[in-house]
Amino acid sequence: MKTVADYMNDPRILNDPDMAKALEPIREIHAIRLMLQDERAEMSPEEEVEYLNKKAEEFLAPMGKTLCYDLIGQGKLNPGVSVVQNL
Repeated sequence: MKTVADYMNDPRILNDPDMAKALEPIREIHAIRLMLQDERAEMSPEEEVEYLNKKAEEFLAPMGKTLCYDLIGQGKLNPGVSVVQNL
């Protein structure tokens, strides 16, 4: 598997005139996006969802958090109801 450093030297970045003028963090973000795009290029939509969920679980695990897959009934807005949070 290629690293971000490998993608920084990828022809898609090196041969792009706009990337030559871009700041280093912008080129690095572009390299990361290319890496993610290549990782998921051959995946079906179902495989991509499974891959992304696994990555999210791996990211959240060290913080002791988990993904909530059961969102039935959540997310409904009640117009005119204000929410006050006590700090």
